[in-house]
Amino acid sequence: MSAVTQNKHYHDIDGARSVLMFLSVALHAGTVYAPARLWITTNTARHEFFDWLIFGFHLFVTPTFFFVGGFFAVLLLTRRTVGDFLLNRLLRTGVPLVTIAITLNMIELYLRYVDAGGSESPFGWIGSANFVEVWSSGLWALHLWFLVSLVPMFFLAALIEKIVPRESGLRGRAVAVPEWLAVAFKSSAAFAFFLLLLAAANTANYLVAGQVPGAYELIFPGFQSWYKLVSEFPFFVIGVMAALSPAFLATLVKWRWYMPYAAAAALILQPYANPEQSELLSLFMLFANQLAIWTIVLFILQFFHRYFINGGPRTAWLADCALSMYLFHHCLVYVYGRWLVPVEWPIWLEFSLLTAASALTVIVVHEYVVRRFGWARLLFNGKTDIDKIRAKRERKAAAGTPGLAAA
Repeated sequence: MSAVTQNKHYHDIDGARSVLMFLSVALHAGTVYAPARLWITTNTARHEFFDWLIFGFHLFVTPTFFFVGGFFAVLLLTRRTVGDFLLNRLLRTGVPLVTIAITLNMIELYLRYVDAGGSESPFGWIGSANFVEVWSSGLWALHLWFLVSLVPMFFLAALIEKIVPRESGLRGRAVAVPEWLAVAFKSSAAFAFFLLLLAAANTANYLVAGQVPGAYELIFPGFQSWYKLVSEFPFFVIGVMAALSPAFLATLVKWRWYMPYAAAAALILQPYANPEQSELLSLFMLFANQLAIWTIVLFILQFFHRYFINGGPRTAWLADCALSMYLFHHCLVYVYGRWLVPVEWPIWLEFSLLTAASALTVIVVHEYVVRRFGWARLLFNGKTDIDKIRAKRERKAAAGTPGLAAA
């Protein structure tokens, strides 16, 4: 990969990732009250609004994560050796993934088992048929499925960086393509056509993936199907291209007057294909779905580029807390959601309290556990910078900075 991207911190892209990880708390809190997710706690207070909410969030949250994953993978590979890159991804992705999978995810899945009528004790559940199914089916990943998908994409990026010679023409062409796209679709009118091309490419990706024999079966027990693995790959690829070409990135994040309206329309309409539609209509709805996704994703990148381009202490803290927020909140939403089952409060109030309680709990855990103990920082954030955090905290305390700012 070519080191064409400037050596700087992209506060806008990092900020978009961080805010969406926080927003995931509301997404999963919504599942407790969504009629489409009846297995999420035994709560009977449901409302169609939460179906709209969670399906709306699903349009753009994880696709944006994959774009960001591809973007920062290239940045890391331009600044590190392949070995250092893989070690970094092992620590930052693999270690937290495994830690949460065998702790909080197992707690949540056991509670689901009990809510579904299971009678085994926690230790009796381990080794039961349900427990084996949890691991063999890939359910163990829960909300961390996108991290599972990113792992082979990171390995693919590292492999390409390793085997393609520095002087190879392939590297030049890999940069030339996004450079050409940057010029061709720079204008707002051309960019609207580019959205259609992106949607068409995604649609083709789905159609081709579905034709692979066994596409919907797990590649191996406990992993994912080929169809699910490659479904988000185009977002990763565009993220890679944006990192290879600053001009292409500038085209993607350039503010377009019509994008807020287009993104709002996509979020309100939420086009989805379903089995009840005819083949032709289903194909059209798949295209419309991908168009909606790309529209919202690129609007988010444009919004953060316009309003959050400059970093600061608050954005730095947000970015630091974001991974903890995403890792911890899912189990907390389920636990707190169970506690709210017998409560007869207005549904909007319960949802608000559930979201706030889950987020605040994560913030407390992040500040007073993850950022204060080396073992927790490593296991839950994949970082080894606890000494730097302590030194910074001491400097802040000496300067008289109170509260979370000192943390």
